[in-house]
Order: sequence, then structure tokens, then C-alpha cells
Amino acid sequence: MEPTERLFREMQEGRLIALLTPASPEECLTAYEVCRETGITLEVAFRSEHVTAGIELIRKTHPEALILAGTVMTAAQAEAAIAAGAAGIISADFIPEVVDVCVGHDIMCVPGGLSDAGKQLVRKADGYGCSLEELKEKYPWQWIYKLFPAFSGDSSAVHLSRAWRGPWKDLTVVYTGGISFDTLARVLEADPTGIFCASALLKDLDDRERTVSEISRWKEVVSGGPRSDAAAPVPTAVETDPGSRTGEGDGDGAGNRIVTFGELMMRLSPPAGERLRTAGEFAVHFGGAAANVGVSLARFGHQAAFVTLLPGNDSGENALRALREQGVDTSHIARKGSRLGIYFLEHGSGPRPSKVIYDRAGSAFSEVVPADFDWGKILEGVAWFHWTGISPALGENVTATLQAGLEAARAMGVKVSVDLNYRSRLWSTDEAGRVMTGLMPQVDLLIANEEDPAKVFGIEIEGTDVESGDLDVTGYEKAAHELRERFGFEQVAITLRESISASENYWSACLLDGDGFHLSRTYHIPIIDRVGAGDAFAAGLIHGILTGMEGPAALGFGVAASCLKHSIYGDFNLVDVAEVQRLAGGSTSGRVVR
Repeated sequence: MEPTERLFREMQEGRLIALLTPASPEECLTAYEVCRETGITLEVAFRSEHVTAGIELIRKTHPEALILAGTVMTAAQAEAAIAAGAAGIISADFIPEVVDVCVGHDIMCVPGGLSDAGKQLVRKADGYGCSLEELKEKYPWQWIYKLFPAFSGDSSAVHLSRAWRGPWKDLTVVYTGGISFDTLARVLEADPTGIFCASALLKDLDDRERTVSEISRWKEVVSGGPRSDAAAPVPTAVETDPGSRTGEGDGDGAGNRIVTFGELMMRLSPPAGERLRTAGEFAVHFGGAAANVGVSLARFGHQAAFVTLLPGNDSGENALRALREQGVDTSHIARKGSRLGIYFLEHGSGPRPSKVIYDRAGSAFSEVVPADFDWGKILEGVAWFHWTGISPALGENVTATLQAGLEAARAMGVKVSVDLNYRSRLWSTDEAGRVMTGLMPQVDLLIANEEDPAKVFGIEIEGTDVESGDLDVTGYEKAAHELRERFGFEQVAITLRESISASENYWSACLLDGDGFHLSRTYHIPIIDRVGAGDAFAAGLIHGILTGMEGPAALGFGVAASCLKHSIYGDFNLVDVAEVQRLAGGSTSGRVVR
């Protein structure tokens, strides 16, 4: 058995990792000998100049030693740690170059963070030239990820592991950041199989007897033995404001199973500032309204599954890869047909608007039929189902497939949301109004932009001129009430974009729920890429609702998530909960986060 495999088994058996930032090579040796005596693993952090010398000293004194090198940030550090004798590498983030070095040496790599669990597994599988299933079976020491930070102030992220294990079954999770004796039992309650890393295990390293006693206390808790003080239940939802409660829900929202349904397309864009009519090269992204929502929710820690139909060729495989990299469950995606829909995007700037050309006729998804999906199986145990008005615009067969899903969701008690997403190039306002009206009885949350209520349902907004960017909030409050009264929605949300130019907007939103009408703060945003911004809002709002936030907080989270999307190229909103919280909490300076 290779050292890295033996180290992985040692970690699974001992389940405690003592983190050391060494003051000397000799301190590394002392720490290792204490860890060996107590049956736990040592991680030596690359925050010290003594790391490689310390690992070498341990290996010289104890040739059989199995050591983790931690806080590895570069490929060079990974190479140095492996050369010194480290049997495993722990990284502060998902750093592809570090993963590649470890896979090249067949050394366990444990990237860390809150959102890249799936992405790093895909990278490892690609490095070995195997499937994800083969990675799990042949290289179990690589089927691992570090959740960091587990705790930050009053907030906890330990619930995320449950979401990761939806698509990534049996993933080994190492918890670190905020792990102490006081929080240990709380994390164990959330994940009885976890591995726990803490510097607190070695806080009294100068007193060997005291350190051994402290480690023994921790081991007793991990093994299920008694402890002298009771621990409070672990908070299972990350708070929007670390200083106060934002919602009165049951706290068990993050990690909910969510299904989204729609078409996934390939997007081709010339570089910013270049025109489609003269383009010589294109950037490739994948996206689609419902897929974008699913990606965001997966990154927020939910078990998000996307339901669609993709062609059984390389373009379909590439699309699947893009979803899997973001942690989206693709197990319910059907494969048939020969075409993936494409759209071309020309980025606007200043007075020149963005331009979109669709090439989706005859796509695989446009040929979907109800028999392609077993909605009863797909929606089993699901908390939320999301779709958009783009799907029924693609044809009666797509509408029938969606209707089957909506009827199953209603029968199974699944909450349903829709983003109207009216597209004039797909259908007329009359047809949209007729079809969408028939689908509304199955909807709990309606989401729309500033134009949709008028174009789809003929509800004109008083005092508003969308073309000039002049919006009257009182008109939208009235429209939200009218929508709710007409269709019986539990909630109505409307995004409010005030356009200054293609490069600069004001952005806000409003929400009508059982507690009244809420208006978010208004952000003044420069625009890198606005495609997918409405989907980012929808995902943020759904996340807020599912994690028990009150209306204003859920609305604020959605608007902040959407603001961040405007700064990111591509359809997917590649942000995590902490980044959204930071903006929602008032941090708009954009200063470097170190």
C-alpha cells in the first residue's frame, strides 16, 4: 500500500488532524511524535519557512511517518513538500496547478473552500484520465475536499457537506476553520463521518502531558464518548448578517434538494469591443436561464439537479462537464438528438447595446416529450422546482413536458417558482399570455423583470418608461398586488433595471409577500456581462427563502447576488454565499480581499 493511501486510511481512522505552523524544524518533530502517540495526523502549514526542513527531519527520524503539508498555494510548494516527504497536500483553495502536481505524483490532494467540491474532483479525474466513478473507486484518497471555513463568527457552513454529497456520493470532508473543542460536537452532529482539523490540538505543545490530555478529550468526543459540557445545536444555514438573525425559519434550508428545468445552450462571444459581423474568434460558455439558477444554487450549498435533454455527442458531453464542474446533479439529463442550441452574444458598451443571435432551431431540447422524464422519481424528496417562460415558448411538446412536471410537483407538495423571461423572438405577447396563464395555478413564487408583467399579462406599469430607464416603484407595487390577486401567488418579485447605458445601470428589486411590500437598496453598477443577472437574482431569492430569511433579507441577498453577476463573464454566477453576504452587508468598495 502506497504512503498516500495509508495516510488516507489513518485520517479516516483517527479523524483528527492537528495543524501546526512551526517555529522550528524541531517543533515539527515534537508535534509529530505527540500525534503518533495519540493516533492522530499532523498537518504542517506552509505559513512558515521551517516546513520542508521540519518534514525532512520527521522523515529522517521516523522513516515511516505520514505527514500532511498544509496551506499549499503554488505548484512549487507542492513539489517541495512532496520532495521533502509529505504523503498528502492540503490547499487553502482549489488551485488547479496544485491539484495537477499531486495527481502527477499520485499524492492525496485536499483543496479547500465552500464551493469547488465538484470542480476539483473533475480536475483530478481529468488528470488521471478516468471517469468520476473510476476516480472514486480506484483513487479513494482523492475523493476528498476540505470545508473551509466551517465557522466564521456566528455563521456556520457545515451544512454544505450534505449538499456536496448529493452529486458526489460518499465524499470525505475535512472540516477546518473555527473548529474548537466547543464546536466539535456540533459539527459531529451535522456530519458523524467527518474529519476535523484544528490548531487548538497543539496550542500547548510546550507541555507534552497537557497536549496529550487535550487530544484525548477531543478523541473521546469523536468516538462518541461523553463530554463535560453540552454543545448547542449546529446552525445549518449561513446567516446573511453575521451579527444578527435575518430570518425565523427552521434553519434547515441550505442543502435542500432543488430541481430546475430548461434548455442549456452553447454561447459564443467575440472579445469585448469586437462586433459579430467581423469576429475572428469566440469565447465559449454554456448557459440557459434554468441552468444558471441551478449552478448558483449548487454554489450556495444546495443539492441542485438540472433536468434537460442534450445531444449524445461531444457538444453534449462538454455541456455536461460545465454543469458538473459547478456541482450540479446531472443524473436526470436525458440524451438524444444531434444538436445543441447555440446563441451568439455581442457585448454592448456605452450607447451601443448588446446583441444576441439565436441558432437553436431543431435543438435536442426543442424535441423533448413528456415520456423523456419520470417526474415522480425526479421530484422525490425535492423541496423546490424552478422553471422559466423560455421553455414553453419553444413549442407545445416542451409545454406538455413542463406541465407534467408541474402537476407532479403540485401533487408532491413541492414549491414552484417561475421567472417569466419573455422573449419576443420566441413568441408573441398574445401567445405568451395565453400559455403562461394556463401554467400559473401551479406557481408559488413569480419572478419578473420590469417589462414582463405588461408583455405577458397586459398589466401596465403606471408612471414608468422602460426605454428611458425611468421607473416608478409605486407602479410596480400595484402590479405586484394585481398579479398576486389574479393568480394567487404566495410571493411576487420584480427586478428593476434603470439603464443609463449598456455599460452602466442602476439595479434593485421589490418583493410582495405575506408581510407586505419590500424594496431593496439600489446599486449603481458598471457592467462586464449582464447575461444571467436575472437568473442570479432568482437563485439568490430562492436561497434566501429556503434558508429561512425574512422577506427583506431574502430580497437583499438576491439583489446582491445579481449585482455580482454583472461583474463576471459568462452565464454562470461564479460566486459563493460569503461573497454575496459581504456585498449585501454593505461592502461595495471592491478593495482587494487578502
